[in-house]
Amino acid sequence: MEHFICCLNLRNRCDIIFQMLRLKIRRYIYMKISCIPRDITGTRVSRRLRKEDFVPGVIYGKGKTPENISVSRKDIDKVIRYHGENAILELSLNGKEMDVMIKEVQKDPIQGTVIHLDLYQISKDQKVQVYVPIHLLNVDLLPADSALVRQLDEIEIECAANIIPRNIEIDVKGLKIGHAIHVSEIHFAQGITVLEDNEAVIVSLSQSRVEAEDVEEDEEDEEVEPVLIGSEEDEK
Repeated sequence: MEHFICCLNLRNRCDIIFQMLRLKIRRYIYMKISCIPRDITGTRVSRRLRKEDFVPGVIYGKGKTPENISVSRKDIDKVIRYHGENAILELSLNGKEMDVMIKEVQKDPIQGTVIHLDLYQISKDQKVQVYVPIHLLNVDLLPADSALVRQLDEIEIECAANIIPRNIEIDVKGLKIGHAIHVSEIHFAQGITVLEDNEAVIVSLSQSRVEAEDVEEDEEDEEVEPVLIGSEEDEK
């Protein structure tokens, strides 16, 4: 379910069409998954687990002794595919339920598969700091002679675990050449604190280098050679 909970403050710029920035709000618990304790650690054990389609991981938290675990690859792939790498989970371990969020995902640099997980135990009203990915919409509708410069891929926020947005969607179709969208132009829902610099540029639009060079060449071609006053041709 989508909620429109933030908007772009256009600062009275009449040359940009009013847009809405959409934040998809996650339910507190996305999925319930089971894990098994991992008493023996080491490279060999981790390799064996991966061959058996399990992902090794660790659970830690404030005042909690870290626990080594393994999770079904099928389960964790499904979580990340549908709910992102900031997903909130209800984890079952040795018959006990706990709420955790994915804190870090390590992937194989070649295959891109998940090879290790860091899970952080939380409570429903606990404030956490996370990075929310930015998704740009309608990039293909920008002028053909423009170049989109993306400077931020994610925004760091602090909020209760149950209102972490899955992503921030920014519609850039109204962005004009020479303009930019800043962090300060995003209005989040109550309870979410932005930790990024407000003046940081998320994305800007400039004229493409090829087009700029073509314009310069055209201007040079159109230059008229000056006539020298007092030349022999004038005296005639």
